[in-house]
Amino acid sequence: MTKAPQDSQFARPRSLTGRLLLRGMNKGHRPLHLWGLEGLGVQPDERVIDIGCGGGAILKRLLGLTRREVAGIDHSADAVRTSLALNRAAAETGRLRVLEAPVDRIPMRSGYFDAATAFETLYFWPDQLAGLAEVHRVLRPGGRLLIINDYASRDAAGFWADRLDMSVPDGEELSALASQAGFVKVDWDLHPRRGWLRVLAIA
Repeated sequence: MTKAPQDSQFARPRSLTGRLLLRGMNKGHRPLHLWGLEGLGVQPDERVIDIGCGGGAILKRLLGLTRREVAGIDHSADAVRTSLALNRAAAETGRLRVLEAPVDRIPMRSGYFDAATAFETLYFWPDQLAGLAEVHRVLRPGGRLLIINDYASRDAAGFWADRLDMSVPDGEELSALASQAGFVKVDWDLHPRRGWLRVLAIA
């Protein structure tokens, strides 16, 4: 469950193909984004970071939910550029920071954020436990991590899990990993019709 995935366009978007994929995911994942964010309850005075920000759609939604700073990281330079282009005004005012960085080395100080999100990205983390521990580090005590996976298990991912070398934990497995990473409370649920997985972990 912790092996590094292949360097696919889904794992690390790049070039024109990757940029088109990012824009497509911004549109196609809108229902997933809206349902997922219902479980986080972002407050106007909270600082939030999006892990694996992709095309920047979640950053845009987070900027509409809080008046404080929003940040994003992604290990794809093309994802960083796409996210900044989509949210140019917020980046120019300094309310948004988007950095190229891996999940296990987040260039932010400890305890800085009130909440973190990870949409459709945990599948591709080289080491899920190390990534969760690093997200825990940048959250304040009581901060929340929201993880949303389109696929709720490896069986649900089926063909794609093998083709893209995805690591797809189910709710119980992911809860155990989050607890091992230091989170004190973890709850998870599934979308009643789509089967999407939503995990909320408290630091």
